[in-house]
Amino acid sequence: MVSQTLENLRQTLKTIRRRRNRLFALQHASLALAALIVFTLFLSAVEAWWQPGRRGDMLLFSLLVLGVLAAVAYVVHRLRRMHSDDRTLAHFVEGRIPDLEQRLLTSLEFSSAEGDADLRGVSRQFVHQLWLDAQAHVQEQHKQVEQVVDSKNPWASFGGALALIVLAVGVLSLSELMLGAAGRLLWPFRAVPEQPVAVVEIPKEIVISVEPGNLSMQRGDSATIVARVSNATPSEIQLRVQSDNVNWREMSMAQDGSSNESATYSYYLPSVQEDLIYYVNFELDGEQRSEQFRISLYDLPKVEQIDVAFDYPDYTGIENNSEEDGGDMLVPEGTEVELLVTFNKNVEAASVEFQDAGVYDSIPLTMNGTTGTARFMVSGDGVYHIAARDFESLESQDPLDYYIRSIPDQPPELALKSPGRDQDVMPLEEVVLAVAASDDYGLSQFDLHYSVVGADEVEVDFLPPQQTRNIDGNEMIYLEDLNVSPGDFVSYYLTLADNNALKGPAEVVSDIYFLQVVPTDQEFRRAGGGGGGQGGAQGGGESSALVTLQKDIIAATWKLRNQEFSADAAQFTNDVSIIAESQAEATTRARQSIDRLAERLNFSDDSYDNAVQNLQQAIEHMNSAIAELQKEQVTSALKPEQMALQFILKAEADINRTDVSTQQAGGGGGGGGAQQEREDLRELFEMEMGQLENRYETPNNRSGGGAQASEEANKLEELARRQEGLTRAQRDLARRLEQMNEEQRRRELERLQREQEQLSREVAQLSQQLSRQQGQQGQQRGQQGQQGQQGQQGAQNGQSSQSGQSQVAGNSSGQMDENMSQLERAAQQMAEAAQAESPAQAAARSQRALESLREQQRQMNQEQNSSVSQLAQNAVQRGQQLIEEQRGLQQSLQSANREQGLGQTRQTTRDSAELQELMATQQQQRRELEEIEKMLRAIIARGENEDQQLLSQAQQASRAIRPIREQMSTSGRILSNGMVNLAVDIEQEIGDSLEELGMALQAMSNVNNPRVDDPVQQAARDAAELMEQMQELQRQALALNQGEPGDASISSMRQQLARSQELSEQLAQQLQQQQMEERMSGQRGQLAQNGQPGQAAQGQAGQQGQQGQSGQQGQSGQQGGAQQTSAQGGGGGQQRSGIGGDGRPGTDGTVNALGNARSIRSEITRQSVENFLSQPELLEALLQPIIELEADLRAKAELARINDRIYATADEDIPDQYKRLVEEYYRVLSENNGAGNAAAR
Repeated sequence: MVSQTLENLRQTLKTIRRRRNRLFALQHASLALAALIVFTLFLSAVEAWWQPGRRGDMLLFSLLVLGVLAAVAYVVHRLRRMHSDDRTLAHFVEGRIPDLEQRLLTSLEFSSAEGDADLRGVSRQFVHQLWLDAQAHVQEQHKQVEQVVDSKNPWASFGGALALIVLAVGVLSLSELMLGAAGRLLWPFRAVPEQPVAVVEIPKEIVISVEPGNLSMQRGDSATIVARVSNATPSEIQLRVQSDNVNWREMSMAQDGSSNESATYSYYLPSVQEDLIYYVNFELDGEQRSEQFRISLYDLPKVEQIDVAFDYPDYTGIENNSEEDGGDMLVPEGTEVELLVTFNKNVEAASVEFQDAGVYDSIPLTMNGTTGTARFMVSGDGVYHIAARDFESLESQDPLDYYIRSIPDQPPELALKSPGRDQDVMPLEEVVLAVAASDDYGLSQFDLHYSVVGADEVEVDFLPPQQTRNIDGNEMIYLEDLNVSPGDFVSYYLTLADNNALKGPAEVVSDIYFLQVVPTDQEFRRAGGGGGGQGGAQGGGESSALVTLQKDIIAATWKLRNQEFSADAAQFTNDVSIIAESQAEATTRARQSIDRLAERLNFSDDSYDNAVQNLQQAIEHMNSAIAELQKEQVTSALKPEQMALQFILKAEADINRTDVSTQQAGGGGGGGGAQQEREDLRELFEMEMGQLENRYETPNNRSGGGAQASEEANKLEELARRQEGLTRAQRDLARRLEQMNEEQRRRELERLQREQEQLSREVAQLSQQLSRQQGQQGQQRGQQGQQGQQGQQGAQNGQSSQSGQSQVAGNSSGQMDENMSQLERAAQQMAEAAQAESPAQAAARSQRALESLREQQRQMNQEQNSSVSQLAQNAVQRGQQLIEEQRGLQQSLQSANREQGLGQTRQTTRDSAELQELMATQQQQRRELEEIEKMLRAIIARGENEDQQLLSQAQQASRAIRPIREQMSTSGRILSNGMVNLAVDIEQEIGDSLEELGMALQAMSNVNNPRVDDPVQQAARDAAELMEQMQELQRQALALNQGEPGDASISSMRQQLARSQELSEQLAQQLQQQQMEERMSGQRGQLAQNGQPGQAAQGQAGQQGQQGQSGQQGQSGQQGGAQQTSAQGGGGGQQRSGIGGDGRPGTDGTVNALGNARSIRSEITRQSVENFLSQPELLEALLQPIIELEADLRAKAELARINDRIYATADEDIPDQYKRLVEEYYRVLSENNGAGNAAAR
């Protein structure tokens, strides 16, 4: 700190020295320059008065050089004398500022080593205090110190020098004699000019040439007269024009260019309406004139006006109308158009010519003097013009183009508002179906079809008597009237058609939906006997995987039925075979489940027999459906598929039906065995059905939303590109506006306005589509929230689930509202651009609309990127950054604490800038901590129910933030009071807490990310990268073939292909390794299964030993034996087809994936870039199996991730509260059993 004070004093002296030196140099340089200017003017005056010749000029030049050298020597001499040391400069400052009282000079005397002060008998503290005092006085006299050097004389000298320079320039510019003398003085070495020799030249003949000379042109065109004069350059020439053979009009021609011997002149005639005679003349050595020329005019046939009459199709409901002086048309497809064309003269023949001959053929006009008529039907977009020929065989030139824009009849749109999906219903429930339909012109059919399997179909007509474009329909289905029972289902779909009378109505058939009938909460059966009550269990729950699979098969068959006549025959056959394979696989699964149930379980009532019987009947109907599918009879296959689904549902209802034993003696244990059997049967049934995915399954809500979002993003990108092109066209029109005549301006403006209106309508349609999707998603989120709340156990869990769903819905709906506002704003701006009066205004408004569309794209991309994984990664990064900032803050606080210990008071420390900066840093850290907390809340709100570990880690990290925030607030208050030493200890605790928070965030990120060493996850990532590489290769090949290389090149394609070959090889090796591991796992499972008899014997022995027990011990032994038997009995069930010993997918799918990977590797290795460029279909054929393989591996990786999370729950800690509740439950149970046994004795 002391050394810094001394350096500040020296820096102050250094600043004074630099200012003094600059002013000193400026003063003497100005004096030298003034003397040199005066001396130069004096020598110039001597030169002008004396004119001594070459030798005298050399003498004066030598004197000038000596004067310059003397001035330079003077300046250099003065500059050398102005150097001084610090003490001399301090004397100078002390003399100018007496208030310093020799403090500056005394401080410099003790500026050497600190030992020097000891030698002089002065203490170091005194010297240090002396320096501080000098620094304080210098700062108090800051303005006087800066002005200690007088600047008036230097600047006066500089001003005098400038005045002399201005005077010298004025003298030289006003006196040519002085200017010449100064030139000879400054450079006397130039040569003496020679005397000119007079040459007499004979003038050349003046020649006048005129263009275009004699001219024949169309009446009304413009003409430019150009005259070239050779051997003369007259200042003005005239164009004389005569149109009536009597009077001449004279016009001055503008000079375009000239040289020494020639000049060019021109005159522009904007619109010539009469025959003209003209010539050019001017005055130079008498009158000069050209010969006379003639401009003869003729008239070409030209369209003066087009009137259009529109006869709209009857089904549109639009009233016929007409348009005068038009020609362009924007009408519905099928409109009859009649043109009435008016020409400027009588025309012999005319026709309507179209640019695209594939859509329209040329139509001759029926002529009647100067008018002609033609009629045609609008069947598509096009461009036409009118070609005409008059009786003098003159044909029209450059006719205007007129545009035809056909509005196609869009297919009707259907929206199922409620329930909008498959739904579980109760036998006595009343289900309300809410639907909506719309069409651009009207609907001719709107029906709801629903039926129970085996019953007649009910048809409900929603079409009102009067024609309308939008219809909302509601139908209440009374399930009680349909006589349904648990296990039945009601299927329904909707049919829709518009009223197009030209091409026939466009029909739309919706997907098929199901109302699955489930028991009314619980269904009880009396088994006879007295009362118990502990064996009951709640049935119901979600449908099994086999039910979902059969529904997907029915949905896929329904789609193929609707596409049977429009799909490609080969593709249709392939699709039917895939559905048949899926149905056969479901049949095999159901049969294996029956066999395993018969081998393993034996139940005390008829629920097992009913379930097996229903499954057998389902298998029979599945076989019938397979037979029909093999015949490609998809319509007849629907009935047995639906019957199979009904029997599967009945089997599931039998399993879920609860049997309550009512025996009068035996307490509550009589129903325990039946209940345990029921639970075993239900669990085994669910396990045996398997999680099968149909390749024709429609995407779920989340993946479907992603596909829909991608389609909307592509549509938005197309609209943005079109808007950008339209904006460029409007700007180009604004620049070329002066070069176009009025008709061309009008035509171009109308064309751009039509295109802008079309874009505005498409943007509005996209906005309405997003609005409808938001309403549907809001209803789905509301229904999902109700189901999630019903499935919660306990009020607290239900509240947290509902809160999380509301947060997700709020975030999603908020983003959707913002997106729609951007689209609505863009549509409004486009409409304003279409109504703009000038191209410049239209371009400005179009640019704003384009910016709104780009902002919409940015928001949609931001919404897609804000996933849970990204939030988790960002939270970890923010946490690590916060830890690093906290470490820096702790170091700064420790440094400030040491400085405070050196003598600073708390008040000084509190007011210091360093502490203020530390407090600002701490506030910034607090804000960053709040950002991390917001991220964690978003993760909790957006997380799925399956991600229990991720949600648990996020909640744990969120709970750890609150005490850290309180500690930061306490530390901030302490710092604001200047107590740095206490803040150091608190910040140390904050640092430790942040370290723990960082570990919690890292644990959350590790839970969210897949295992790196898992071959399934790695294979899925490699397959995804391989797909991206091949798609990029396809894009580059397409760009090169279309002649738009951009960033595509042969070298980059070779690199892409090499990387793809490497990935395919690596993928095949990974799948082969995975297959070997699964085979070894299967062998270990078989060895474990061979040891089951001994384990079963142990279980029986345990059960026999329990018979001799009584009371609490007897019951506990019985429970343990039952659990052991159940566990061992279920062990064999793990080794089922397609499932390995660790619960992961078995080798069946891996073998298929490995075969596909090897085929892909072989094909990629065999091809080259040249093959892909010459045969693009090779890339398309190769990319499809890669996409399928990537989807298969991604599904397996997701399944493996779910299994990992399921198995990881065994490592989770059991809450203490739950342990206490379990202990209390068993304690009360044992007391009740003991009291019952005592009463029995």
